[in-house]
Amino acid sequence: MLQPVSSTLRRAVQNARFSAASTPTRALGLLLTYAVPHGCFLSTASTPRKMYGSTRLLRPMSSAGVQHGVRGRRAKRTVKNLDPNYLDFSDFIDLHGPNEVSVKFGTFSGRLFYHLPFIPFPEGSKGFLYLHKRLGLPAGAGEIRFRVVDTGSAFHSAADLFASGKDLLDHAGHRPWRIHMLQLYTTRTYDPIRRLLRSQGLIGESQDRDAEQRVSAVTLENIGRSDILDTISDTFVVQLPISTLRLAFIHDEYIVPPFIVSQQIHWRDKHQPGTIEGSKALWRLYKGEVYDASPSHQELTSLQYAHPDNSFSFFSGFAVVRFELKKVMRTKEFHNVKDDDVVLVLRILELLDPLGPDGVPFNLSHGGELAQREALGRCWSMSLDRARDSGIITPSSLKILEDLYLGDSASPDTADKMSPS
Repeated sequence: MLQPVSSTLRRAVQNARFSAASTPTRALGLLLTYAVPHGCFLSTASTPRKMYGSTRLLRPMSSAGVQHGVRGRRAKRTVKNLDPNYLDFSDFIDLHGPNEVSVKFGTFSGRLFYHLPFIPFPEGSKGFLYLHKRLGLPAGAGEIRFRVVDTGSAFHSAADLFASGKDLLDHAGHRPWRIHMLQLYTTRTYDPIRRLLRSQGLIGESQDRDAEQRVSAVTLENIGRSDILDTISDTFVVQLPISTLRLAFIHDEYIVPPFIVSQQIHWRDKHQPGTIEGSKALWRLYKGEVYDASPSHQELTSLQYAHPDNSFSFFSGFAVVRFELKKVMRTKEFHNVKDDDVVLVLRILELLDPLGPDGVPFNLSHGGELAQREALGRCWSMSLDRARDSGIITPSSLKILEDLYLGDSASPDTADKMSPS
């Protein structure tokens, strides 16, 4: 058991994961210094891009940082600004501490949680809370993120320090830690954050009223524990195989609360080195596992993230996916369709844990492959009628997908492109 843990850790440190805002690895006490990214594209979709980087440990704060008034934020944890365009060194805070971190937003106090139940923010969680939002999205979209910065380097401005940082990853290590905007309207704990956003003009009065009306029309209990698509073309991360795919959608027309989109979604690799091509090639199931080991293991000393019960966990089998439209023919892969039907499919864009437990890498085709049903060799798909009835697709979201994958402006290599969320 210890050997798989070690290989997982090495891969976690060597591979960069997410976002133009970039993030720390699953070894959450580390920062990554990234080189020039590749494999990204422009569209309404927001997908991850591959990056390469080297690791360096967080160092104690330099005297330059102290001179700028950074020291002392750990104790007070006061946030007066969430606009990344107007940061000051006084906005710097340290979130590492107890399970529940108390932060003062403006004149009101609120609590922040890294992960429930009872996982504290990791060491090195020093940086800036900020509003991450893309233009043109409906009311209720967006999220609060935490930008981790290197306090061992001198910067002339808080903006430069922020730009050099990486977004904190969640406890599983594959997506940014966040408080979604919908949580600000459904969880009293986050009222102070919403008030600060309004006072800064980051949420306009009409936008705030629109979001309140949209949220009041649906039941959004435990919305923070769900994957939320701000737009239908966004990417999201799942651990395969997934027995129950549960998602929430923000459309121009309305918000769709979390519901079960599908069950039993898999992906199998049939292109392993050394196997016979064709019908005799072996299928290998891309499967997620959880590795646990004692933090006392010497190889893990500098990288460990200990839970309160002193266990150590890393997750595998994660993949980056997104919804697409595809015109299909009736084949073995799409057996329950008519020729030239347009269906909703789920494309796997990247395997975040490509090395299998046996040490043999999984091989995802260039541009990604379609997710599969439980039945061997069949692709997952959903008719447009069913997608409309369930709320996955509305007129506005259908147009987004049609423009991306079926319209005259759709590029023939759309499936090959990836960009960060």
